[in-house]
Amino acid sequence: MSFYRTSDTENKTDVDMLNMAFVILASLWFLCVLAFLRVTNSDFWHTFFSTVTGWQFTVDSYSKSDDPETKMLTIFENHSSFTEIIKSDVIVYMHANWAEWERTQPAWFTPKFISGVGDEYIPGRALRRMSDAFGGERPRMKATRLSSMKEIIITLSTADLIR
Repeated sequence: MSFYRTSDTENKTDVDMLNMAFVILASLWFLCVLAFLRVTNSDFWHTFFSTVTGWQFTVDSYSKSDDPETKMLTIFENHSSFTEIIKSDVIVYMHANWAEWERTQPAWFTPKFISGVGDEYIPGRALRRMSDAFGGERPRMKATRLSSMKEIIITLSTADLIR
């Protein structure tokens, strides 16, 4: 504003009006930040200032939790590259607790969850039992691949051309 006020530019906009617009916009921005912080869970405010990466947060969440649900959802709802460093620990943990989860059937231990778990995480005995129950291969979630999406798009485009 100081440079604009002292410049020799012709047909300048009123400096006081520009100053007022700046104050209004800055105040609105500040109010929006306050509103954002108000609707955001305060437990996660640290993520705006933290230098912890996604994989570090995932590993810490798994390591620090004593709750099996938190551990499992942390591992299997994040990208596998985040948990590669602790994969062997997760396998040991799951093998040690799988029979208990099958017996007690916690709310999170659903067929959908189990279908998203890789074979290496499931104890051999339980894996064989599941495979036998489904005629040789247990149900698995199918990963969506870009190539299969391209095939679907090409098929749909071809069908539209034929009409």
